[in-house]
Amino acid sequence: MVVWDESAYHTSPVIDVTLAGTPVTPIVARFDVSSSLLEKAETVVLELADYNRIITGSVKRGDQLFIKWGYVGQEMVEIFRGVVRSIGVDDPVVIRGIDYNAILNSKRIQKTFEDETASGIIRAVMAGTGLGLEIEECAVEIDRLPLFNQTLRESLDTITEIVKTESREQYYDYIREGILHWGKKEISGEAQCAFRLGYNIIRQEVCPDGVEFLETLVTPVRHSEIIEVEGEKMFVVKVEYLWEGGGRTRIWYEHAG
Repeated sequence: MVVWDESAYHTSPVIDVTLAGTPVTPIVARFDVSSSLLEKAETVVLELADYNRIITGSVKRGDQLFIKWGYVGQEMVEIFRGVVRSIGVDDPVVIRGIDYNAILNSKRIQKTFEDETASGIIRAVMAGTGLGLEIEECAVEIDRLPLFNQTLRESLDTITEIVKTESREQYYDYIREGILHWGKKEISGEAQCAFRLGYNIIRQEVCPDGVEFLETLVTPVRHSEIIEVEGEKMFVVKVEYLWEGGGRTRIWYEHAG
């Protein structure tokens, strides 16, 4: 977790974008990263001003894509790590990316598990993906679970649904910095950033579903983290990072507790 120094707001925002091993920051026209605890994957739409295809001409589906942002003189935070999903043919070049859930969607398993805990099955299913694992211990024991030619993504969803039915508790998963996290919401942590009207909140509203929303400047906040809004602790459920000559962060959150 990046320790956030609010004095950074008084310096210039910066980005660092690497595509297929090549730094492309100077030709970034804009990007929009969407990251939600409630979605199956993080996605990005990246526009590059590479009109002669000097850099993007050799880029292909599956190539690595990394995006960081922050402020001059401050530690930058990674807001996207994944692979290229598609490459547009128009100008500017539009590249769509997906996080490492691409790995879970591309691999299949055919195996039956018996008398195993849910967390134990997840570790077995995810072995060999190359991802680090941070799996919360879960006492739910599954008598028999046949996984016949299911993707790893489908298998993980199946296990999570079984746990929800058996325990009446909701577990979530997400991939961050090459690590697959699976577990319940963690709402006991310290707030990473503080937001208040008249200082760093540009816009604020309550959504129809009861979740609250604010728009702010470039920040390191990520979903599943704790923030403070007008002195109250909140749990972040979704974040969008937008860049077009400058940055904006859109944060959806709920009360932590």
